[in-house]
Amino acid sequence: MAGYGLLRAMRRTGTTTPVTIITRDDGAAYLRSDLAPGLAGRRDARDLRLATAAQMAYRLEAEILTQQLVLGIDPELKRLRLNGSEIAYDRLVLATGGEPRRPVWLKGSATDQLLTISSLAEYSYFNTMIAGRQRVGVLGGTLAGCELAGNLRAAGLQVTLFEPASQLLQGLLPTLCAQFAERALVAGGVRILCEEGLQRVDQGVDALELLTLAGARCLCDVVVAALGSTPRTELARAAGLEIAHGIRVDERLASSDSAIFAIGECAEFEGRTIDLPEDIDQAAKVLASVLGGQPGRMAWRPTLRRARLAGCPVLICEPPNVAGEWHERATRLGLTAQFHDRAGDLRGFALMGSTSGDSERLLRRMAH
Repeated sequence: MAGYGLLRAMRRTGTTTPVTIITRDDGAAYLRSDLAPGLAGRRDARDLRLATAAQMAYRLEAEILTQQLVLGIDPELKRLRLNGSEIAYDRLVLATGGEPRRPVWLKGSATDQLLTISSLAEYSYFNTMIAGRQRVGVLGGTLAGCELAGNLRAAGLQVTLFEPASQLLQGLLPTLCAQFAERALVAGGVRILCEEGLQRVDQGVDALELLTLAGARCLCDVVVAALGSTPRTELARAAGLEIAHGIRVDERLASSDSAIFAIGECAEFEGRTIDLPEDIDQAAKVLASVLGGQPGRMAWRPTLRRARLAGCPVLICEPPNVAGEWHERATRLGLTAQFHDRAGDLRGFALMGSTSGDSERLLRRMAH
């Protein structure tokens, strides 16, 4: 999304600068937000593709090198090292995204069978693994994990959600909102085990045998980890770029090397990674302007995260990392939570079960 989004933004500004995109997969354009709903509809991975690499290359007038792994960056010579070849660059943009987190603490003979669904290729592989099977375990009560569990249940699968913490959406939403989400999922048929993380996954005779931290045992055909992701920074780190959680960039999206930029989930601006679609879109416009020789400045704006949990719409405007507290209120349509800082200013909110009317009003309040 970040790489193609930047290229689209560049072409919209009228720039004809030659661009080469290098990707280690097939280069198909798709939306990651379509993956979980696609599972509910049992859609084939090919149906989620918006365009092939060849179509994107034609539309956006770019050279796209697929199935190519970049092995290293030489900032002094401005060259990329591939397997058996090198490519020179004037300016380089890193849009390497994030790597799904895996439970490194997990033990057992079948830990290598733990799946993630963060790309179209992984989506396709999951569909292959679940064919003819019914029981799915989802590890992680994150927003993505809850949405995944709800969509898998909507597909007719038997779903158990394991969360080691005492509530779902730990660290993201307050207690009543988490309970509201849990009730929606349970009503949709998802089995939820809070305070029940996994300690072992072993291969049984015809299923995976799971052992929870509390000592309970259960059987699943497939287990999927939904524990969030970590910015892919290996290339940038090896090249000597400044790294915190992600690749540190300034308001121009430039890294500590003025010829190398970063965008998307691999990039960190003012202590936060650029991972939400609205933020990526804004960053693409800024960087397209900068690469075109025009002024551009990245600034955080209040943005919404949208999800559906077993048919329940959820809108979250995540507050910044500031001192404050949540105030929750039940409404006829669901639940509203507002986060106020110590000065009493609205800095974030969550709407559970209600939709856009309230969100637009609250966003306007935050903008002022």
